[in-house]
Amino acid sequence: MELEGQIEEVGLTDVFRLLKLSARTGVLNVSWGRHTGGVYFRDGRINYAHSTRSGAPLGERLVKAGELRQGALNAVLAEQREAEEPRLLGSMLREKGLVSQEALEQYVRAQIEDAVFNLFGLTEGRFEFDLAGVPPVDDIVVSLDADAVVMESCRRVDEWALAMAQVGSLEKVPFLAANGAATVSLTRHEWDVVCFIDGCRDVNTIVADSGFDRFATVKTLYGLMNAGVVGTRDPTLELLGQTMAIALKGPIDVYNLTFLTTVSTSDVSAHLRIENVDDEPVEVRISAGVRDADDGSALIYFCESRTPASIVKRMAMETSGYVVLVNINSPDAVVASRPDIALMTEIGDRPYVVAAYASLADEVVSTEQVRRLLELPDKVPVLVTGLREPEETAAVIVALTGLIP
Repeated sequence: MELEGQIEEVGLTDVFRLLKLSARTGVLNVSWGRHTGGVYFRDGRINYAHSTRSGAPLGERLVKAGELRQGALNAVLAEQREAEEPRLLGSMLREKGLVSQEALEQYVRAQIEDAVFNLFGLTEGRFEFDLAGVPPVDDIVVSLDADAVVMESCRRVDEWALAMAQVGSLEKVPFLAANGAATVSLTRHEWDVVCFIDGCRDVNTIVADSGFDRFATVKTLYGLMNAGVVGTRDPTLELLGQTMAIALKGPIDVYNLTFLTTVSTSDVSAHLRIENVDDEPVEVRISAGVRDADDGSALIYFCESRTPASIVKRMAMETSGYVVLVNINSPDAVVASRPDIALMTEIGDRPYVVAAYASLADEVVSTEQVRRLLELPDKVPVLVTGLREPEETAAVIVALTGLIP
């Protein structure tokens, strides 16, 4: 049976019901923009689903829920990659006795429902049913009625719209608020979500760090906001492109964060964005703060060090200048920043300064050696900086702003 078309012309609800009534076996592939998803059917029932927007994968959810150790997951994933025939993670965990059948069914069902919910929220995209795309028979962990999955997804879509009207955006930053009540009674899941609300993480980051699915997290935040327990604020990163923006670039994220925390006059917030690299979605974690000074304010941010250079270059269009953090504990530590300096050269039209810091109290490399090892142009300032010294980190920002036209 050939079944393909556009979601805006044929709704997924009708497609699911047709596949159930005809007891079809195969995979329904869905694509929209840079995202993809797939729902596996066997005899008209659903036994697996995935989506690039469905949050943490099964293994990560089990680890964060305390059902599985990270080391055990890594070993099984390595075995899965080396297997001659494709295997689903769930059945491998079950065979090895690493996760109980009850827990496995619970989290596989949640993963399926979350993936299908993301597909049902689409207003446009393309679908195609592939008769050849079927997991091995032994890999079936759950078998769900298609109508029940459709009803659950439709319910979620309605509740999602209501919750998002209150939450506003997945880039908002939740914080705990005093509601004046003497006591607050929370459910276990509400407590789980509250534990990740620190006034710094945005909703996307909370979902990624917690391993919870997007729907459950947003629905919980909606209830907590209505109860006056949680409020939200606009993301600091929203200022990118609207004010002076300074990016930090260094090979060690913890030192980038230390500099950012010291130099910012606001709380530092954590953000998660999805960017497109070679037609594949890539998660980018960004930390951001604001520095207010007599001569104006500036957004200061950094992307985690593993961020692809293409994304850094893309963000350079909205960035005024860069601070390259260089560790001067040894010549090798200095040389580790050569890729960052090369990237500054590739970007070309943005000024940058070098903030040289020592993470240890031993003998350090001189600024002259830093210049020679990194082959820095004479116009690039090199300032020795204490990462936890407000005056010294501020001096770095002042030096850079003096170079920005």
